[in-house]
Amino acid sequence: GTTSQPPMSALVAATNHSERPTGLDIDAVNALEPYWEATRRLYAPFESGLPAPTGRVYRHEIPGGQLSNLRQQAIALGLGEKFEQIEDMYAAANDILGDIVKVTPSSKVVGDLALHLVAVGADPTAFADDPAAFDIPESVIGFLSGELGDPPGGWPEPFRTKALQGRTSKPKITELTDHEKEGLVSDRRHTLNRLLFPGPSDDFDKAYVEYGDLSCVPTGAFLYGLRNDAETEVELEEGNLLLFGIEAIGDADERGMRNVLGTINGQLRPTEVRDRSVDSKVAAAEKADTANRQHVAVPFAGVVHATVAEGDTVEAGQTVATIEAMKMEASITSPHGGTVARLVISETRQAEGGDLLLELR
Repeated sequence: GTTSQPPMSALVAATNHSERPTGLDIDAVNALEPYWEATRRLYAPFESGLPAPTGRVYRHEIPGGQLSNLRQQAIALGLGEKFEQIEDMYAAANDILGDIVKVTPSSKVVGDLALHLVAVGADPTAFADDPAAFDIPESVIGFLSGELGDPPGGWPEPFRTKALQGRTSKPKITELTDHEKEGLVSDRRHTLNRLLFPGPSDDFDKAYVEYGDLSCVPTGAFLYGLRNDAETEVELEEGNLLLFGIEAIGDADERGMRNVLGTINGQLRPTEVRDRSVDSKVAAAEKADTANRQHVAVPFAGVVHATVAEGDTVEAGQTVATIEAMKMEASITSPHGGTVARLVISETRQAEGGDLLLELR
């Protein structure tokens, strides 16, 4: 590799004919390399940007897996041109935090601090002397508060005391609920994800509900989209293979929406897709939260006409709006009784499936 991990074949060859051989067949390991070479080409945009190995890792100590992520974070923050400065600041942040063991999630703490200090143009020495005079990333506060446990080398003092001045220095320890205890037995991986990384786990669950299981989509199609000149195989489950293709892409309208004509197993399927590269002055519609029982959503694309007003009392099953699409008119009904707290679509207009129609209370 070009970050901090040598190839597996190098480790196997280096330990062969020694007192501690790996037991792995060097030819079998080498036979896997063409697969990983092809895979690496697919993930080229996420490479660390290092054209060759470097000894700078001995100074900044950025883990190899984090190095590529940190570069992408820097680019997203508009700091891509300052990456060498970020590497130096990572080393300074690591010293400030006590030269901690850097693995997920502790390495993220150091990275967050380095990015923050470069972004605000702070001097690391001034920050270490008087952290209260600066904004401090939440992950750093969490680390100093003990959310990741106690570092084996002890806490960096007096920096920690200064940074936590006026804050709670120890997180509240909560006992597992009965539901969480059951989850550790029935679905251990998902439950541990939720307990250790509640934010990312919640984002993943929401994406799963909205888009389904995307792990069955080939990497090329997921990262770069469907190709016009070829069909893409997607195995939804064992024995259920679908062929997806794309026939034509229409021009973007004032909303930035494009009509896309695709195929599924050779049958034409039209759909509308938002082209995020097109600058649209039309405000994006508010979407209904599928987990919120008080939200009433537009079921499919069409012209919506509300039949209630804010403050009206509605009953379960009562029509709250009508929708017309392709010369078909249907009613949108309330899932339960309540009062219309907010009417989002108050005037007759075009709406998309999933748009928020109204909110009950």
